[in-house]
Amino acid sequence: MNRSINILLIFFSFPAFAFIICVAFDIHFFNIPIAELPFKFHIFIGIATLLLLLIIRRSASRWVGVSMTRKPERFLWSTPVSKERKKQVRLFLMLEAFIALFAMITAIVLTTEAWPVALVYGIMVLDQLLFLLIAQSGFRVGITHKAVVVADREVRLLFFSGLRRIETHQQTLYFEYIEDLQLFFPVNCIPEGKYEEFRTAVEERVNRDRVFFSEGFKALN
Repeated sequence: MNRSINILLIFFSFPAFAFIICVAFDIHFFNIPIAELPFKFHIFIGIATLLLLLIIRRSASRWVGVSMTRKPERFLWSTPVSKERKKQVRLFLMLEAFIALFAMITAIVLTTEAWPVALVYGIMVLDQLLFLLIAQSGFRVGITHKAVVVADREVRLLFFSGLRRIETHQQTLYFEYIEDLQLFFPVNCIPEGKYEEFRTAVEERVNRDRVFFSEGFKALN
């Protein structure tokens, strides 16, 4: 979810900044002076609203996932994510916050008329920093009766229903399902020394006659 929304944010940021640049430098499009468009403020509001909805969707998913994992009693087995993974998540969040801050400053420097877009990027910076400061204690991997739940900078649900194969490849744990569906999460979400517990908890929830464990997965320790 986090990755797909980030892609959408980047995708819609390109036309947003193209319009901001056209307004800032009075670029003509089909002989129409963009800076003199009577409804350009409404375009800025529309762009800002779209970006804000994407940010709210991403933020809600993150906070809901972390709130779920703050109560370990909900899980058959759970553990905080590894220190290595926490460092990676902190780095990703800081990078995202820096990029959003740069976008905010760039938008407002190019033209003050783009303040709605700059405001939304500012909200994104604040959301990233608050999540970084508050939510780290909720970064966990857990197993319920129906799924593996991984919550750090995004929440991943890997259901047991329809599962056919579990394997590792290049530090990633893959859950493969019928109809070629594949879900995954980084192996280092699980702390070293907890792999056997995780594997045992998963094995207790699946039918071993139907689910194949690869040698790489069984070799994790």
